[in-house]
Amino acid sequence: MKKISKNVLLVSSVGLAGSAFAVTNTHPVFAASNAATNVNSSQDVASAQTQVNEAQKEVDQTQSQLNAAEGQLSTANNNLDQKNADLQKAKEAVDNANSKVASASSDNSSAQSQLDKAQSDVDSANSDYQDAVKEDKDQQQKVADAESELKDKQGQLDEIHKKNSDINAQIDSTNSDINNYQSQISDLQKKKDELTPKLDAAQEALNAKQQKIDAATQDLQKAQKDLGEATSTNEQFPLPQSYIDYVTGKSIDWDTATKDLQEAAASYTSPFADGDASDNVYDDPSALSDSDRKRLNLYVKNLIDSINSQVGSTNKMTVTDGSLEYAKRYTQRFQSINELLQSDSDAIELASANMGLVDYAVIGYDIAADRQVISKSVSISNGNVQTSYEYGTTKMSEIAKAAFDLITQQLADPSSYKNIIDHNCYFSVAVTTRDDKFHVCLLTIYSSGLPSSFGTKEVLPDEIVAKEDAVKKAQTALDQAKNDASPEQSTYDQLQSQNQELDQQISDLQAKINDAQNSINDLRSQIEDDRFAQLDVNVANADLTQEQSAAQLTAAKVQSAQTWLNTAQSTLASAKQGVDSTKAELDKAESDLNNVKQKLQAAQQAYDSASKAQSDASKNVDSLKQQLATANTKLAHAKAELVLAQTKQNTDNKQNQGSSDNKQSQGNSDNKQKSDNSNTKKDTNNSKSSTGKKTTKKATTKKKSTNKAIKKTNKKKTPKKAAKKLTKKTIKKSSKKAKSTKKTTKKKVAKKVKKAKKVVVASSKFTSLKGSKKAFVGKWKKAKSVSGYQVRYSTASSMKKAKTKSTKATKLKVSGLKSKKKYYVQLRSYRKLSGKTYYSAWTKAKTVKTR
Repeated sequence: MKKISKNVLLVSSVGLAGSAFAVTNTHPVFAASNAATNVNSSQDVASAQTQVNEAQKEVDQTQSQLNAAEGQLSTANNNLDQKNADLQKAKEAVDNANSKVASASSDNSSAQSQLDKAQSDVDSANSDYQDAVKEDKDQQQKVADAESELKDKQGQLDEIHKKNSDINAQIDSTNSDINNYQSQISDLQKKKDELTPKLDAAQEALNAKQQKIDAATQDLQKAQKDLGEATSTNEQFPLPQSYIDYVTGKSIDWDTATKDLQEAAASYTSPFADGDASDNVYDDPSALSDSDRKRLNLYVKNLIDSINSQVGSTNKMTVTDGSLEYAKRYTQRFQSINELLQSDSDAIELASANMGLVDYAVIGYDIAADRQVISKSVSISNGNVQTSYEYGTTKMSEIAKAAFDLITQQLADPSSYKNIIDHNCYFSVAVTTRDDKFHVCLLTIYSSGLPSSFGTKEVLPDEIVAKEDAVKKAQTALDQAKNDASPEQSTYDQLQSQNQELDQQISDLQAKINDAQNSINDLRSQIEDDRFAQLDVNVANADLTQEQSAAQLTAAKVQSAQTWLNTAQSTLASAKQGVDSTKAELDKAESDLNNVKQKLQAAQQAYDSASKAQSDASKNVDSLKQQLATANTKLAHAKAELVLAQTKQNTDNKQNQGSSDNKQSQGNSDNKQKSDNSNTKKDTNNSKSSTGKKTTKKATTKKKSTNKAIKKTNKKKTPKKAAKKLTKKTIKKSSKKAKSTKKTTKKKVAKKVKKAKKVVVASSKFTSLKGSKKAFVGKWKKAKSVSGYQVRYSTASSMKKAKTKSTKATKLKVSGLKSKKKYYVQLRSYRKLSGKTYYSAWTKAKTVKTR
């Protein structure tokens, strides 16, 4: 910075004064007065110069202090940023430590829960193990008892087998004769086979007249069709849809299903009409005829088939000759020892034993109905009360109604309706009586454990049997039509006669075989029936097998319980280790949390201290800037006073030269102009030195114009008028110059102060912006040394009526928006410093659409 020293200014003043003195020396009359005036002017100039120098010194000192204060402020800002970064790191460390403590606490709670559960499992497993050991011991005793029982039954069976061995030897001999007869039949069969081709040829001749054969064939097909229709299931009892939906799992409304079922049952019309010709009457309902027993069983079968068909069940309950025989024997046993029976199961056991069935293979479901009672009497004999009845008759339609009620009763019970639709088995219906009731019992017989003697041929209705006979008759008619239609009937008859002779011979031999077979049957009748003994062995063997299986299960149960106990104990040990481990991790996490909290407290204190230092430095800079502005103003005023003093000195010198000639005046004026120009330049340099910058172009242009005007005036006007004009213009110029210098100084100082206060905030930008249901989620990069972020959004691209959300995180979800709407979104950062908030510029708007 270039400065004009006090000595230079004094030299300029002295030079100007010397010029004036030289002029006045040629006018001796004014010499004394001029000398006094020159002394005063020089003192004023010197005083003004001193003030300028002092003001310049004050400006320089204040500028130096300001530079140092701004350096301190920059250092304080950097230190504050660093402390803020340290504080954020400390907060993140505390957050991470809190997260680890929460995670460790959760793990410890989970481990403790696992330990409690493991202890509970050990207690439960130990209890189960003790129970399993006791159960296994009891089962082993049952196995030993079953083995002893099997041994006794097997001994009885062996005695029967020995007795029957000799009879079987005789049977073998008779079988040898039968084999001989069968060999002769085989020879005759060969001859018959040789005759068969000839017979077939005659048969082909009979087929020539196809018309009769076709008619007979159509009759046969019709009979077969009728048989097929008769054997198809007729839905005799339509179930309500609500019941079907419940059974098939489409509904859970059992109350509606049963209510609709009862209504359907009430409106059902039985095929056994009251008063019908087939509505037989019985004095004893248990004494049904074989035909009515068959009708009743087939009626119940059709009901069950109808029900299964409607609910989509493929299960089948079949009436066989064996199941009918079982029902008959059940009725006989029930009625023969009626008074001694404790329950229906006693009759089932007796009937099952009679037919060689295991009792658990049969399950019965019954229903009771009232008998017609004509009279009733009560007597007491030996202290026992006896009731006697005189009964009326019972119709077949009443028995069928009770059977129907039994089926609907099973269907209306949620625990037993599956007895009707979920079983593949044989069954029969039995009718029994006790006191004033008759009972209809549905007996289901399962195929497992049935003896080979149990009849499994399905029983069919008489209508179906008649249809089968019709098929046979149609077949016979067809054969006859074929015979009648052939002109080769004679040939066919001859061949047929030969064939029949062979058949007769075969028949005679077959008769012998039959006789031998009868002999064998006689021998076999002498064989003692071992079925019951074998059944006893089978039952004992089945019991043993069952007990052994149960023993295996109990042993496996002991092993399983032991394994579970070992596993539970191992799990308990692991759970204890888990609790110890998670507790140690929790203690460590809590210790780490305390450490980072202490660091956070220290970081907060350091940040507060740095913030206070930054605030103090900022205030000091502001104060020095105000002082510098005042010092610059003072310097400008001092320079203006110096210019006025110098101008006055020059004016006084010129007035003292009034008697000089025009040439000398002009010379003096030129010297004065040069002196003024020199002083003006020096003043300008002093002004530049105080502000550190150049004067504006406008001020320079105005100065040049002024100099030219002064020179022109000096050439045209008299020395006295020129001096006066020069003095006025110089004063006016100096005043304007002072004002211009003052304004320039204020502007530069204000600009410098404003520049010093500007804070630059780092910006960020979106890395992700995705829409969701009535919301959107924005993510962005973390900006350096910022306090937080603001997100504003609007449905208008101009951001009119935009809403703003603030956050310190780098992610923000904005919800509560309109669905399927396009939004414009902007982002900016902000920083809080010395109680003020500074912002970065908004980013370019990005668009996102909600769902």
